Amino acid sequence: MARNRLSRWLNLILPAAAGVGYYYFLRPQMLKAGSVLGESQRRLPGDDLIIAPGYEATRAINVDAPPEAVWPWLAQMGRDRTGYYGVDALTNGGIPSAAYLRNDLPELAVDSTMDGGCRVLEFEPNRMLLYGSFDLFVPAIGPMEQTTLFLLERQRDGSTRVLVRVRGYTYGLLGMVFNRAYEIFDYLHGMRQLAALKQRAETMAHLAQTARLSQ
Repeated sequence: MARNRLSRWLNLILPAAAGVGYYYFLRPQMLKAGSVLGESQRRLPGDDLIIAPGYEATRAINVDAPPEAVWPWLAQMGRDRTGYYGVDALTNGGIPSAAYLRNDLPELAVDSTMDGGCRVLEFEPNRMLLYGSFDLFVPAIGPMEQTTLFLLERQRDGSTRVLVRVRGYTYGLLGMVFNRAYEIFDYLHGMRQLAALKQRAETMAHLAQTARLSQ
């Protein structure tokens, strides 16, 4: 009898403890993965578009290549099924993101449509890409707004610091619940996305340097 009571208590306490641990310890690290002190608090372009976001994440990574080697991958991202370099099964209909630079896409422009219902909101070659949508719809949940910013900052050694900020708001009674679940997906997708950008840009820079040295 005592053992059964202990088992019931554990069945109640352990999930609650796991939830508290995730929310107060793991979640804050996920929302600022890769960033250093102060980066997640910075005011960045696009922050004024969603005044009171239901979720916000700031991620960062160092790329051993100049912004000019990172930008071409951003300029084609999410366009005509090029992919977002992340979880392709959910963000690109299962089609693998392009591992090569395309030359068949129209020139990037403000209001260019992107896969998944987003559009380009603002951009500056070799420095930033801001995209999003204010009329997305989540089945059984409701309307959703979201913006994503990629900011490229040239470092003194010529490398690039890539900052990504995702902000969103989901309407409806289940919006808050959806936001908490979406944060987990966004973390997994975003970290894979940054790793893929880093690999692609560094490979491109290395090949360009090898070609110059061989001339």
